[in-house]
Amino acid sequence: MSRNNKTRQNCPHCNSEQELNYYQSVNVTLNPELKSKVLSGKLNDSICTNCHKEINIVSGFFYHDMSQKIMLELALADDDTVDHKEEDAKNQLRDKLIEQGYIYRKLKQYPRLTEKITILDQKLNDLVIEQVTHRMKSILDESIKEVGSIEGNFDFKVFFKKIESSLFKKKIVFHCFSHPSQIMEMKYDFKNLTSDEKNKLYNQDILRK
Repeated sequence: MSRNNKTRQNCPHCNSEQELNYYQSVNVTLNPELKSKVLSGKLNDSICTNCHKEINIVSGFFYHDMSQKIMLELALADDDTVDHKEEDAKNQLRDKLIEQGYIYRKLKQYPRLTEKITILDQKLNDLVIEQVTHRMKSILDESIKEVGSIEGNFDFKVFFKKIESSLFKKKIVFHCFSHPSQIMEMKYDFKNLTSDEKNKLYNQDILRK
């Protein structure tokens, strides 16, 4: 089942001390109502009892989908601050779940966690999507380099959105941006996938031990 804890923290808006709940693990099979909160980034949101403004606790947690045998770990702590005993326990859990046929992924950014959920929910092979994501990013980065008149540091972020199907074509749709205020949609045609990628894209079984 899902597990949450309490912590005391000052409100970032009014500085009053608050007792806040935050989740260490979320089981969306037993608690399906929590899935929308995970996807919206509002899992650990609370309202300050003094100023009534929103407080968001940024904390790592486990996302557990028993029905699909998926375990995702959001690990936000730097390597220097990791509790090694706790890390050993996580590694043992990971190995045990993998032996049971789970797909286990460790993510270090919240947007990558929600992206991974979207990919796996669509029964796609996330490793193939990762390959295409890197390819799309390289295309975007190179296109900026070719336009020498554009100044600034462009580091494109590329996130999977969906598979788009029409009568004769299929495309992988991505949201791409160098700044969150400038999101653009780009599409990668299935015909540009390698034969190996085409064979593996809809095969999640090969991801399981």
